[in-house]
Amino acid sequence: MYNLVISLFKLILTGALLISVLGGCSVQHQLLNRAADLLSAETISTDDDLELLMHASAYQLKLSESLLQKIPDHIKLAEAVTRGYTQYAFVFLMDEADRAESESIQIATKLRIRAANILLRAKSHGLQTLSLNNPNLTTYLSLHNSNQSPTIKPDQSGLGYWTVAAWAGAISLSKDNPDVVADLPQVLRLADLIWKSNPQFDNGSLASLMGTLEMAKPSGQSAVAERYFNQAIQWRNGQPGPLVSKAENWAVPAQDKVAFTSLLNQAILDAQGKKDVASLVMLRRAHWLLSCTDDLF
Repeated sequence: MYNLVISLFKLILTGALLISVLGGCSVQHQLLNRAADLLSAETISTDDDLELLMHASAYQLKLSESLLQKIPDHIKLAEAVTRGYTQYAFVFLMDEADRAESESIQIATKLRIRAANILLRAKSHGLQTLSLNNPNLTTYLSLHNSNQSPTIKPDQSGLGYWTVAAWAGAISLSKDNPDVVADLPQVLRLADLIWKSNPQFDNGSLASLMGTLEMAKPSGQSAVAERYFNQAIQWRNGQPGPLVSKAENWAVPAQDKVAFTSLLNQAILDAQGKKDVASLVMLRRAHWLLSCTDDLF
């Protein structure tokens, strides 16, 4: 984070000098894109202080969001913003709401409302940039009246994935809001487009999300969802996330207690010794889910 701030500071100083000397939109646009490239570079944090990471990520998100307003068609910056807000909502708000619910429903409800708003914010950024780069996407998603569906390019699959994750997450938290829930068919169509583009995205993260969405469909089939989750586990590259996701989003609805505990215990084994934030979060989630076993089954 420190190196990123220093790089941006140098870029801003250089940019201010160039603009004062040369002027014109082209130089400004190049500098904005260069800053966007720096901000959108994904890094893996090994800091185990989640509260510190929460504050640091909030700072970077606001900076990135302000820049995205200037260049809304920048795919990687939009992905970083959409990913950042989605992860913030899931890790720092939704997970905390689950933990707080046993002590205070009021606090849990407040956290979930905030999470839903942030997820809708993430979805708005992601969908805007996807639509700017795919002009007929909005019409296809909303009406599905086109004989030819849009094609999401592989370099847009990350933005698409996080847009779907944010949108689906907002729907899951807004069951008392018919306008938000009514968007589920659009989420499913967009997810299908991303799946066609890059099914193995992020070592099974997309496959895991497809399994969760299958379980959320009114006509969803548990067997189909399980196949998605099994693909995610096959592609996971040692990461615990798909195991935790299958346990929570498939084993619980299927009321398969044996699979639930087996998946979570394997996730805990896989997460131990890893220092990246994703593994730390999944380790904490797996332990909490196991502590809730009697309530879930």
